[in-house]
Amino acid sequence: MARDTLQAGDLRLAFDPDLGGAILSFTHEGEDLLRPTPDGATDVLETACFPLVPYANRIADGRFTFAGRTAVLSRNMAGQAHPLHGDGWRGVWQVEAKGADFITLVFEPEATEWPWRYRARQTFRLRPDGLTLEVNVLNAADTPGPFGVGFHPYFPHSATARLTARTTGAWRSSADLLPTELVAAAPWADGAPVRSERLVDHCHTGWTGPARIDLGPGRLSLEVTASPELGWLHVFAPPAEDFFCVEPVSHAPNALNMVDPAAQGMRVLSSGETLSAWMRIALM
Repeated sequence: MARDTLQAGDLRLAFDPDLGGAILSFTHEGEDLLRPTPDGATDVLETACFPLVPYANRIADGRFTFAGRTAVLSRNMAGQAHPLHGDGWRGVWQVEAKGADFITLVFEPEATEWPWRYRARQTFRLRPDGLTLEVNVLNAADTPGPFGVGFHPYFPHSATARLTARTTGAWRSSADLLPTELVAAAPWADGAPVRSERLVDHCHTGWTGPARIDLGPGRLSLEVTASPELGWLHVFAPPAEDFFCVEPVSHAPNALNMVDPAAQGMRVLSSGETLSAWMRIALM
């Protein structure tokens, strides 16, 4: 792996541009704040965090139509019926700039099934009190097209962790994890354990931040905030794993196949227009 690091005070960040532009580890005095990547890992799904671009979560059967143009996307994850999370997490990113406390990576795929050419950037900024991740996507095509972005951090210690976040609704899902019904829900408003006996994999609406993550007795607590563009919060916690995900994203799953994709967060970018967003993970 093309591993590199940033250091700020007691915080240390390791990342790999070649492996989906992913974060490998994020620690405070050696304590993991994100799930660490195993040594020698070659699958981005084993990393600590990766970017979501040019869309987040699933697109039903990899098909949607926009402005009379039909897109057909291949499956990109074993065991999943629908492609998800875009291209960036499966691609190689290039280092564009690096300083003492930041690095900027760029991703511009030469070949992609996404019907609109694009260029994506992400920047990691490390300060002694936290980490800020920035992502943007520019529509490099000649015609307007839909785009979305997000972040997919994996947090450790799901057996003891609690999440506090205010939301207004949640999408109920089908067996193959596509949204079926939006219901009023605020399950994390007063704080709740993350892991349960059943799979947690739901997209929550109306999130304006912050989200508080208490990793457990004797462990640090974290605050996750994000830019207004990331108003959807996806929570994923497999019952048999000791990790969970709290993902700020710009739109609902399968938004492109809903009646009003814009109302579900999909942004139409004109040629040359950019969608930008950020997420911050801070110590409390």
